[in-house]
Amino acid sequence: MATPPAFSNQTTAAGLTLTHSTSGFTNSQYSGGGAIGDFNRDGFMDIFFISGGTGNKPDSLMINNGNGTFTDKAALWGLTTVHRGKSACVGDFDNDGWPDLYVTSAGPVGAAAAGHHKLYRNNGNGTFTNVAAAAGVAFADPTAESAWSATFGDYDLDGDIDLFVGGFTGAPSNTEQHLFKNNGNSTFTDVTASINLFGGVGPIALQSARFADMNGDRYPELLLVGDFKGAGYVGSRYMRNNGNGTFTDVTNASATGIEENGMGQAIGDFNNDLKLDWYPTSIYQPSIGWTGNKLYRNLGGHAFTDYSAGAGVHDGGYGWGAHGIDVNHDGWEDLIETNGDAAPGSSFYNDPSYVWLNNGNNTFTDVSVASGFVFSQKGRALLRLDYDNDGDQDIAICRNTGAFTLFRNDLPTASDTHWLRIFLDTAGHPGYTPMGFGARVFVTANGVQRMRWMDSGVSFLGTSESSVHFGLGAATVASEVKVVWQNGDETTLTNVALNQTMTISPGDDCPSDLDGDGTVGGSDLAILLGGWGGPAADLTGDRTTNASDLAVLLGAWGACS
Repeated sequence: MATPPAFSNQTTAAGLTLTHSTSGFTNSQYSGGGAIGDFNRDGFMDIFFISGGTGNKPDSLMINNGNGTFTDKAALWGLTTVHRGKSACVGDFDNDGWPDLYVTSAGPVGAAAAGHHKLYRNNGNGTFTNVAAAAGVAFADPTAESAWSATFGDYDLDGDIDLFVGGFTGAPSNTEQHLFKNNGNSTFTDVTASINLFGGVGPIALQSARFADMNGDRYPELLLVGDFKGAGYVGSRYMRNNGNGTFTDVTNASATGIEENGMGQAIGDFNNDLKLDWYPTSIYQPSIGWTGNKLYRNLGGHAFTDYSAGAGVHDGGYGWGAHGIDVNHDGWEDLIETNGDAAPGSSFYNDPSYVWLNNGNNTFTDVSVASGFVFSQKGRALLRLDYDNDGDQDIAICRNTGAFTLFRNDLPTASDTHWLRIFLDTAGHPGYTPMGFGARVFVTANGVQRMRWMDSGVSFLGTSESSVHFGLGAATVASEVKVVWQNGDETTLTNVALNQTMTISPGDDCPSDLDGDGTVGGSDLAILLGGWGGPAADLTGDRTTNASDLAVLLGAWGACS
């Protein structure tokens, strides 16, 4: 019997007195977003919170103090613009090693308008600069305030992250859906029309988007979760990446997109078969034919089957944000979802949120109340993070017109709660997508191999921490940790100690391969000499680069050793 999960509400103790309030733009009752990122790179996750702009209140940037509390430093970081924010995603768009922030917006308070999305470049010195206009991503639909979702991902595998932005204004069209290709020079090009992205695709009332490689060919699909199926819109779409810069809508052939009111989404390997499954949230109201959430099991070859009802996760009420997380470290990814309709008097008003524990047999059990995860407000974005660096994943919920909530995961340390938390660092390694987006991470322990996918962690209106997390039960060591990078290269570590947060970079299995190209040569020597006297190319662990590091590198010349 696995150790049961336990959560406690730590919002007040953490100093997170944040409240969302907004009105005056299309479907503002849907809003309530935020994002997680280590924006100052001190090893602790920070929180970006969208205020909504009411009362001339700017967004908040809650910097983690490293002691279980946070301090709002938005003003110090230059986040003083008051606007009607919607959603946020995190990624290193300029590949400088610092996480940047993209925020969709309905415009300034007092006048909802197009062209006010923000791309906050992290300057690496405790400040952000909005470069959206110069980068070409301030607009989605130039005629309307738009964009309920934004997500970063390397769709063309060229080593930088591209940006998808989409939404709906109420008029059936796809003019709000845009794929921006990263040009590699801090600018983007809108390629939506040039690749005929939505040719032959009906109008999508887009609520959430995510890049995920669903068939293992390294090229990520574009998973679009859409609302109002059959009411002027086509619902969710499964866009297959053709590997040549284009996509094809294969929703019907893949047997996905059957949810009637798609909102948020989660991806994960819920049956541990090393293939990514897909979980879009929706509305459960069978009296009018609304069948709720879907859990699509990946059969391979872009074929899926829905087993949500049999699994017991179809009825989440009015579903919004969700994530797949192993909350009790038993080796099986569980499902967490937040719910609720904004309208008082609705049968879904203040729906409870859920923790569904994976039983390891294609069924789940609701343990929300038993675990202390009690939340029955108007939840929207649901974010995962390990804010106290204790190894288990904590949960934050952004509420529509209400207070932010932080639940700490209090899973006890036990013989069956071992874990690994892994970040990927590609800074200084050309050709590798920033922050490891698009990589698959495999961990083998006690003879069982498990897989997690590294991406921007987007669900509804928000982005979680960009890590992969493994619960490993009673295992005491990982016999192998393997990263398959987005370009196909592999990094393999053996006999890895558990219960640690670790960062893996290309070439970590060959310390002298400083540029990650699989061999040790002149380019590695140049990196070493460029870091002489500092820690950048420290191969011996003495915190400086000197003759001893040069000897290590020369001893490995031409191969990894």
